[in-house]
Amino acid sequence: MGAVNGGTLKDRRNYFKMKYKTAVGLVLLSLIVSNEALRILVCYPMTSKSHSILGHGVVNRLLEAGHEVTHITSFPRGIAHPNLREVNVSRIAEAFLEDKKSTEEFALKNMVGKGNFAESVMFLYYVYLIHKNFLEFPSVVELFSDPNEKFDAVILEWFFTELNSGIPALFDCPLIWVCSTEPDWHAFRIMDGITNPAYSLDLFTHYTLPLSFWQRAEGLYKLVKKNLQLLVFYQFEKWTYNSYYPAVAAKRGVTMPPYEEAVYNGSLMFLNAHPSIGGAMKLPQNTVNIAGYHIDKTKPLPQDLQKLMDEAKDGVIYFSMGSILESSGMSENMKRSLLNMFSKYKQTVIWKFETDLTGIPDNVHLVKWAPQTSILAHPNLRLFITHGGQLSTSEAIHYGVPVVGLPVMADQVLNMKSTAAKGFGIHVTISEDMYEDLDTAVRKVLDDKTYAKKAKELSALFHDREMPPGKAVPYWVEYIVRNRGAPHLRSPALHVPLYQKLYLDLAVVLTIIIVLITKAVKYILGCRSKEQKKEKSS
Repeated sequence: MGAVNGGTLKDRRNYFKMKYKTAVGLVLLSLIVSNEALRILVCYPMTSKSHSILGHGVVNRLLEAGHEVTHITSFPRGIAHPNLREVNVSRIAEAFLEDKKSTEEFALKNMVGKGNFAESVMFLYYVYLIHKNFLEFPSVVELFSDPNEKFDAVILEWFFTELNSGIPALFDCPLIWVCSTEPDWHAFRIMDGITNPAYSLDLFTHYTLPLSFWQRAEGLYKLVKKNLQLLVFYQFEKWTYNSYYPAVAAKRGVTMPPYEEAVYNGSLMFLNAHPSIGGAMKLPQNTVNIAGYHIDKTKPLPQDLQKLMDEAKDGVIYFSMGSILESSGMSENMKRSLLNMFSKYKQTVIWKFETDLTGIPDNVHLVKWAPQTSILAHPNLRLFITHGGQLSTSEAIHYGVPVVGLPVMADQVLNMKSTAAKGFGIHVTISEDMYEDLDTAVRKVLDDKTYAKKAKELSALFHDREMPPGKAVPYWVEYIVRNRGAPHLRSPALHVPLYQKLYLDLAVVLTIIIVLITKAVKYILGCRSKEQKKEKSS
């Protein structure tokens, strides 16, 4: 130190430069140590393209944060990344994909306006069967049975079953659920408790808040009915759980918790939701809204679409029925009626249509694959005609685009009802004779600037968060691992039996007290009556 004090100015500068570099190096080293890459297992069993997009969104955000990810999916991307391992389970979906066309035609012709498949017992069985096949898939069994496989956290898509809840116990690590839809009581019951149907909507309802007397009565009836259905399917799940996990756990040298415990062992639930989409709701401490997390940085359009949209002087209408119920599954009459309607617009229409079609009007352009977010981001886009899926709805709000909704099934009706209630779109019931209503809705949204204005306002709300959803995913995963499952966030409601939540024990006690008091009063009055009779007789 003395040499530096007595040295030249250059010597002193070099000394302090060295000290600065050393300090910075120590800080960086501490950051590297504290942010050591986690090993995370991500499971998305559902054989749906839209669900897989959400799964890839989780994976992308974790990879960007430097973590190592093993992703079990039916839609592997096959990308080369040093921190990514994909386990391909696409064969689970083969039976579904083989019958894809007939499935679409059945949905479009028979499900619209004739009940909701997602509310049927068959839906629960369908979901159970997919998840059972997922667990029994050879490469999945091999991965889960390998005692050398270690993970710091397991992220599971929640979709109307808890059959996968035993997976984290195999690896002795925290469980993080991801709810791919707007949440309702089905999801909340495993994190806190069943929500009140008087002010919280069922995911498959066609109503909006506030509910009328009869709507509340119907909601309560459906809640009771669905819980009875779940009691039946829990027996299937419990049997599968007990017949599958213990054998796999034995190979890893671990002991499985009871099914009833594993179901409620989630440390956190990510919600693909935000108040700007579905509305505000009461959330437990260990649930986080992350809608929009799957949306990557906007990529440039292909040259042909870029040129088409740039040169559309009257703007562009984009039409897509999503990835499951494709437009090619429509009836011939529906296709031709839509083309005839589109031909009368001055706007350019981009229609995601998966096969070839003849007799296309000059202003209509069919694309077999559409880079949806890039189209929605283009300033010339005027309107999005959508089936109302959760991804499309959140992407429309993300980019501030007004919509006209043609919901077909599941949560799509609720999404579009909410869209209409919020004022940035119009809901139209899909049918063979819908064209007058659809045309009226399209022209109204195009002509009335309040829809576009409201879409921009909601988009601003969607983006105004304390943390971007893409950053929230790795942050909360790291938080849960760092705090060993974060048990301090878990709701105490999970430890309170239903009869106590409903105060049935108190009701029984009060009933007994009232009965005893009533009998005592009757006894006393009876005794007095007998004494009075004796006095009169004497």
